[in-house]
Amino acid sequence: MLSIGEFSKICGVTTRALRHYDDIGLIKPKHISKENGYRFYDVAQIRQLLFITRLKGYDFSLEEIREIIAINDKNYTLEKILIKQEYIKTQIKQYEDIQNRIMGDISNLKRGIDIMAFINDIEVKLVDTKPQNILYSRQRMGIDDYAKYIGKLFSIAHTNGMEIIAGPIAMYYDKEFDPTNNDTAVALPVSEVNEFTQVLPGGLCATAVCKGPYSNLSNVYAKLMEWISENGYRVVSAPYEQYIKGPMQVKSADEFVTDIYFPVEKM
Repeated sequence: MLSIGEFSKICGVTTRALRHYDDIGLIKPKHISKENGYRFYDVAQIRQLLFITRLKGYDFSLEEIREIIAINDKNYTLEKILIKQEYIKTQIKQYEDIQNRIMGDISNLKRGIDIMAFINDIEVKLVDTKPQNILYSRQRMGIDDYAKYIGKLFSIAHTNGMEIIAGPIAMYYDKEFDPTNNDTAVALPVSEVNEFTQVLPGGLCATAVCKGPYSNLSNVYAKLMEWISENGYRVVSAPYEQYIKGPMQVKSADEFVTDIYFPVEKM
């Protein structure tokens, strides 16, 4: 048997962490002395603790690790690690994008160019949009829920033989941003008019295109608001985004294309 100190030293895990793992049922001592409460571990538990440490290194939460240990199935473990691998790939890509932006900003600053100067290159147009028949669903949702609700609209369209004629739309009704709980509507433009559809009114809109990942959207929103203010217009209803190219059409977020519309009127 190994004392908690010896077990800690061999496995490179603090005794504080071992006590926490015991408390949450992740790995429990083989024996606890009734006289003084000292914890003792079996040599056979070394591999189990190293397995826990390895999964932590893959960015699994302790709850996820506990579930993997409880199920104790190699196929289940493989499935979870494959999912985590895809998540890590996404994180790596995000950090690569950040690195590229940093390098661009450093280059511009060295040449005396303001970091935010790229916003000046975003083109804003004034367009007169036409009314559209849409499948429409509005509720409070988080950003990660968009695909789910848009998927439901695709299912309704497919079941009822409705022709989808343009990319999905998201409309935002809240006055402030909350990525986990927004009053949001999603819609699909369709050719049919029936009990499932309603009309997205047409009218005057200030519009601009966002190219690249959705993290760029706020830059385009900023440019649109500047343009609207500088040109004597005001926003009259909820802005909306139309996804021209997204995850279903292209593999890389760098290829995303999103049209943004702000319904406006002259002040």
